[in-house]
Amino acid sequence: MVIFRRKQSVGALDTIEDSLVLFKYRDFKKATKNFSEKLGEGGFGSVFKGILADSTAIAVKELKCLQQVEKQFHAEVRTIGAIQHINLVRLWGFCAEASKRLLVYEYMPNGSLHSLLLPKNPLILDWKARYHIAIGTAKGLAYLHEECRECIMHCDIKSDNILLDAEYNPKLGDFGLAKLRDGNCSRVLTTM
Repeated sequence: MVIFRRKQSVGALDTIEDSLVLFKYRDFKKATKNFSEKLGEGGFGSVFKGILADSTAIAVKELKCLQQVEKQFHAEVRTIGAIQHINLVRLWGFCAEASKRLLVYEYMPNGSLHSLLLPKNPLILDWKARYHIAIGTAKGLAYLHEECRECIMHCDIKSDNILLDAEYNPKLGDFGLAKLRDGNCSRVLTTM
């Protein structure tokens, strides 16, 4: 019975809100090898690479800023957790254990568009690839603005937040500054 319970406790525990998975913090420590492989860092925390028990690669965002961590955490879970599109990074789950706030995303093996634009990067994208990335990014934004149940304004589009999968398909990420817009409102956000 102990072995059976131990097997059940490794990895995802519960499914919440339309297929989001609630993870335990200890599962992230194991999956990320104690947060050893940092992929990047932003204003609200760091992102680490992890591998789940089923060999699925993940990106784990550990939120750090204590004053705004709850607002950031709830904004990302609410906005990106409820939507799915080929040009949006998929949120798979989260951890809200004690003071720990972590988000689990699909892993993007080619990193951000920003990393490809750096002069030290030897990879130069041809015009077809650039066009593909631009169109995919525009499709993701169009989906957020026009096709979602609730209109979502990303508010932080930059090359760091355009991530690339194994085939260099672009996916928008980092929805921490996203704003939900009422359909009756003007398209201009005067409070920004």
